[in-house]
Amino acid sequence: MKIHSTDFVMLQVSDLRRAAEFYRETLGLPQEIYSEEWKWAEFNCGNVTLALHGGVKLPEQIAGGRVAFAVDDVHGAYAELKSKGVRVVGQPVDYGVCCAVEILDPDSNTVILHKRADGTFGQSCEDAWNIAQQTEAHP
Repeated sequence: MKIHSTDFVMLQVSDLRRAAEFYRETLGLPQEIYSEEWKWAEFNCGNVTLALHGGVKLPEQIAGGRVAFAVDDVHGAYAELKSKGVRVVGQPVDYGVCCAVEILDPDSNTVILHKRADGTFGQSCEDAWNIAQQTEAHP
């Protein structure tokens, strides 16, 4: 078996319409598909598709994965979303190789807003990884 690529990342949501509005209107992602019949929405995130599967009865505490979106300015995104009433989890943190902050969508799925120190995003993370390895080797 050979895996060629990631086709999509899916988050389960209880209310498809509310979640789709959050990702489309609040985060500004281009929506490509929306189907109440299929309880499905898709958003173009550049290098991968974010899919929402709606109508799901979610557990009280979501322990699933996270999706990280590359942004130009983590602190600016944090301030903008906080002013819109988005639930944020702490302050932006600078890790040296990147800066990130976590927010919650309407179903409490964790979304990371992220910026690599070297300015790359998507699949080209080799430089950031090399910087991290050098930092660990030479504290």
